[in-house]
Amino acid sequence: MITVGIDIGKEKHAAAILGADGRLLAKPAFFDNTHDGAKKLWAQIARHGGGDGVRVGMESTGNCWKPFHDFLAAKGATVDVINPIVTSASMAGDVRGRKTDKQDAVVIAGIVARGERAARRPEGEGERDLKCLTRQRRYLVSDRSGSKNRLRDQLLESFPEFPALFNDLFSRLPLALLEKWPGAAELARARKDSVAKVVKANSRGKDAEKEAARIIAAAKDSICFAHPPPKSAARCILSTLRALRALDENIEEIDAEIQECERPEVARLMDGIKGAGKTMPMVIASEFGGFERFEASPTTGKGADMAKRMLAFAGCEPRIRESGKWKGRIKVSKRGSGQLRLALYLVANTIRMNDDYFRAVYDEKIKTKHHSVALFYVIRKLLEVLCSLHKSGRTYSIAKPN
Repeated sequence: MITVGIDIGKEKHAAAILGADGRLLAKPAFFDNTHDGAKKLWAQIARHGGGDGVRVGMESTGNCWKPFHDFLAAKGATVDVINPIVTSASMAGDVRGRKTDKQDAVVIAGIVARGERAARRPEGEGERDLKCLTRQRRYLVSDRSGSKNRLRDQLLESFPEFPALFNDLFSRLPLALLEKWPGAAELARARKDSVAKVVKANSRGKDAEKEAARIIAAAKDSICFAHPPPKSAARCILSTLRALRALDENIEEIDAEIQECERPEVARLMDGIKGAGKTMPMVIASEFGGFERFEASPTTGKGADMAKRMLAFAGCEPRIRESGKWKGRIKVSKRGSGQLRLALYLVANTIRMNDDYFRAVYDEKIKTKHHSVALFYVIRKLLEVLCSLHKSGRTYSIAKPN
């Protein structure tokens, strides 16, 4: 069997081809990250007797690996996608400290040829669609958070007292007011009935006249009314508000598309947990994949400790560094998908407030632990519950823990 190792790059990939005896069949070479480059690589594999028996290993570097993965898989090759952590550990064994893309390709080929890792379960089209959507959602949410921080900074120049007038700066009313009067100087000169009209249209149960008078009085008392900022400050606030509106609409569209996707088992099992919501379980499911990935240890083949493997995959397992007389603090490893870790953290925070079982776990740990540490205990318990439900075939509403 021919084994091919590919070190993934943005524009070029380095590839090395090993024979059945583990020897190089050709010098490692670079291939462009294009259709022509992929065809040249396959032609070289074919010259060395490659066919359906070809096994390829490549690192999961960003999205750069996906076109070559799909091309080679369509040709009939078995393609393993390897976590860079695995290859880095193997490459660190070179006492000379050498590291080049071509040498990395040889190391990757060797890892696959020796069977030092379990093959990654191939993703179906639906799984890739879901992961693509959930990761795009993360980028949009991150951009929205940046825009919100930018708006707060801009208000420090044009109306620093404005955020304190509302419980939530980004609720409908304050944003509607800023779209019409983006600063203290503008609001202070606004007509009371005009402000009251906006208040009535964007709030529930408020005395519009009274609320309008309160807002205008605060604007007149603002330092920025007596000393107005440059006119460009208002223009910048309006620009940020438009960006926020666009991002909100985009996120809503993505959320709707996510809910149209087939709901994986991980997400279905979380549906009975009060406070888990609808979107975050889909994010968690897209990153974990199926439970079968964690049913057996890739090194020992044993089936116990599924929840621990899932915890480690998410980078939520405790880790300690120590040497000799020195002992460090225990921290979570933070390896793996940051999106998965964040989604688990957010879900843990909501279910501990809404579900009695997870509230009890949190309340017990918060007596001696920091809030964030207590939430990681909730995450661990959540994964244990999900694994138990998967094995028993029951749902949370039926098999709810006491």
